Amino acid sequence: MRHESYVVGTEGYTFDGDLDLRLYRVSADKAAFEAGGVLVLDFTSGRVKLGAGVSLEFAVGAGNFDMSSSTGTFKTPSGQHSFAGALTITSAGANALAVGANGATNPVLKIDASTASVATGVSVKGAAAASRVAVAVLSSGANEGLDIDAKGSGTIRLGNASTGNIALARPVDVTGAILGTSAGAQALAVGLAGATNPALEVDASTASSATGVRVKSAAAASGVAVSAISSGTNENLTLDAKGSGTITLATTSTGNIVAKRALVADLGITSIGPTAGIGYATGAGGTVTQATNKSTAVTLSKVCGTIVMNGAALAGDTTVAFTLTNTAIAVDDMVLVNHDLTGTMGAYSFGVTPAAGSALVSVHNNTAGSLSEAIQLRFVVIKAVVA
Repeated sequence: MRHESYVVGTEGYTFDGDLDLRLYRVSADKAAFEAGGVLVLDFTSGRVKLGAGVSLEFAVGAGNFDMSSSTGTFKTPSGQHSFAGALTITSAGANALAVGANGATNPVLKIDASTASVATGVSVKGAAAASRVAVAVLSSGANEGLDIDAKGSGTIRLGNASTGNIALARPVDVTGAILGTSAGAQALAVGLAGATNPALEVDASTASSATGVRVKSAAAASGVAVSAISSGTNENLTLDAKGSGTITLATTSTGNIVAKRALVADLGITSIGPTAGIGYATGAGGTVTQATNKSTAVTLSKVCGTIVMNGAALAGDTTVAFTLTNTAIAVDDMVLVNHDLTGTMGAYSFGVTPAAGSALVSVHNNTAGSLSEAIQLRFVVIKAVVA
């Protein structure tokens, strides 16, 4: 066919071979399409070719432009393609829409509609400038989830190139670890007003930051562990109130506060308890009984306890001494001794000379007569220094 134009009406034409639109100007019968007609180009084995610089325009009015094939592929020339109006694609294929340099092979965008009874999808809604883009789930149901996945062990990044914050407007459930990389003074801020007076704030702004806090959970009744983490072997943990505020421990709990290491206080340790005070609790003390006579050494390595002395006679106005071996005693400590039970109260006086790991305890019979009493002494070690 070598005509300069070829007019296609509503009756349809069948071509066996190629229809080369580089040579022919094809148009539809305007009246027929406005009445709702359909343009059908049925190729047995051929194709439609568009030459360079040639445009193919279908103005179908209220009708339809139907591109269908039982097994073939509809191909358009390279370049940009414009659609005025809605574009609806009906497909149940795994590649219902595939866009990319190689088509369905490693596409940039792929729509998979192959799920049986598929009824979910994604809506992308534009808005005016500075009014955001809305990405939402479509579904025939009232509530529908949204899964976003990388491939394999790949990483999902939010805000990779943008500089604004990532705002989460609902509670976040996380399965797996949460890792945050930030050098900000508010690397993590959680609260009613966000970063303004937050309930929790993590400051990672220190140069070469390498310390932090670990919170480790355990089974019920096994406690929660809070500890320092660091690239170093030993690291301090500092707990501060704000300004002159008070640090209060065990505000609502009723159990004891147990310190497994020595407590060092710059400004002293005081008690406002009317009956508790400051002292030693069960487990700190012990009891030892003196053998042979009142000068026999005893061993009890406790900060407090009871010494049951031997009942041998002690002559009137006479002093006897014995050694208390006790690794809890340092040379500068104070060791207090009192007559507790058994024997004549007020008949004895006591003196103690501390040493490193021991103390020499002196017992004096204040009466004129001999006393043969297995008296009980109570002692307590008060830690002290000379500088």
